[in-house]
Amino acid sequence: MHRFDYYEPKTVEEACRLLFEFGSDASVLAGGTDLIPKMKNGFLMPQYIVNIKKVPGLDFVKVDGETVLCIGALALISELAIHPLLLERFPVITTAARSIGSLQVRNLATLGGNLCNAAPSADMAPGLLVMDSLVKVTGPSGDREMPLEDFFIGPGRVNLGKGEMLTEIHVPFPPANTKQLYLKHSVRRAMDIAIVGVAVSLSFEEETGVCRKARITLGAVAPTPVRAKRTEEILLGKRLREIPLTRVGDMVSQEVAPITDVRGSAGYRSEMVSKLTLKAIQSL
Repeated sequence: MHRFDYYEPKTVEEACRLLFEFGSDASVLAGGTDLIPKMKNGFLMPQYIVNIKKVPGLDFVKVDGETVLCIGALALISELAIHPLLLERFPVITTAARSIGSLQVRNLATLGGNLCNAAPSADMAPGLLVMDSLVKVTGPSGDREMPLEDFFIGPGRVNLGKGEMLTEIHVPFPPANTKQLYLKHSVRRAMDIAIVGVAVSLSFEEETGVCRKARITLGAVAPTPVRAKRTEEILLGKRLREIPLTRVGDMVSQEVAPITDVRGSAGYRSEMVSKLTLKAIQSL
């Protein structure tokens, strides 16, 4: 591993100051499960490492005003996998968290690190996207908030300005009668990256059973996690038994732009995203 300068800021403000000073020559260390392997293999060679692990107040999971779930950027994936509130109200998030790596990896990995790594196959992104999550970013000019959908720019690229860092994720509580599911397709059941990831959230009227809100988010089939917005429109205004599944399967495969790599061909990914979306809807 190459030589680098190492810093341990004690506050968010100090971390942002260091990131602003060092610019693109610096990398943030949170859990390190992505950064350290990249450095060891020579894929990334930052001149400065800014370790934010000891910055207090960024590892929380709490409710703000009983309508929004707030998660700190340093919250561990292992905590998200077992948190009682998430298990009850946000199972799509806990399922995604449990699918990541091994227990040892989940005990190190953070939610902020998983999102900021911006891998198209990141497991936490689809589940948070279907819940219309927002991210809070802190920098030299203060705080700003944006939809998570706007946070991802491309593979390995996120919407962070000079000196900015991700500090919080805000997840609105879903409407009553909402069903959620995350499905991951990979070669192995554990310790593997998603070939395709599909998250679905459907909200129904209690009396009629009609779908009034639909979210479908797809991972590993485009440069960033994407919402299948045209497919979502097919589900609105219908009961589950009225959904034209063949049309849904055809439409969702048209909303992706997968690549061919060692894990699967573009054609295989297009086929699997269709199959998994239909499986998720039928399971719900």
